[in-house]
Amino acid sequence: MRNRMMGILAAAVIGASLGMAQEPGQKMSPELKVLNRFVGEWEETVVQNPAAWTPQRTTITATGTRKWILEGHMIENKGVWSPSKDEFLHLMTYDAEKGEYRQFYFDKNNLASRDENRGKWDEATKTLTFKGEMPNGVQSVLIQHFIDDDSFTWTWVATDRAGKVVLDMEAKCVRKK
Repeated sequence: MRNRMMGILAAAVIGASLGMAQEPGQKMSPELKVLNRFVGEWEETVVQNPAAWTPQRTTITATGTRKWILEGHMIENKGVWSPSKDEFLHLMTYDAEKGEYRQFYFDKNNLASRDENRGKWDEATKTLTFKGEMPNGVQSVLIQHFIDDDSFTWTWVATDRAGKVVLDMEAKCVRKK
């Protein structure tokens, strides 16, 4: 009985995913086209400003490659932080049912993304703004602003329930040529 149920569940999941897959030649939705801006190889310079979780100002760098996966429904960003050489995985997509962008971040210290990051695109300012909730009631705001086709900045500020800033980061991202 268990094997039969697993087979039915697998068929349902495969059937549902095939129904959602983008057919070859199908036009990409305007919302997913926004994410095209991220595709490519990038170098990031990240400044961690003094905050509760990062008491000293530090600068780190990352290199990453962003590409479409899942038949053009998700952006995968795989990269490495320097100087630590730690790998990371960052995923972005558009949830048409909820009418919002979603993103998830993983590294060796964050193997199960616990953050709920939901975003909106502002075409006039070329800005994606994500609001998130982290464990213990920590709220975060991540703002990604495109300066031009080959560069964007981001800021990420997180506050605890009392309003104290626990994380304050900013970055400049430049597409490698």
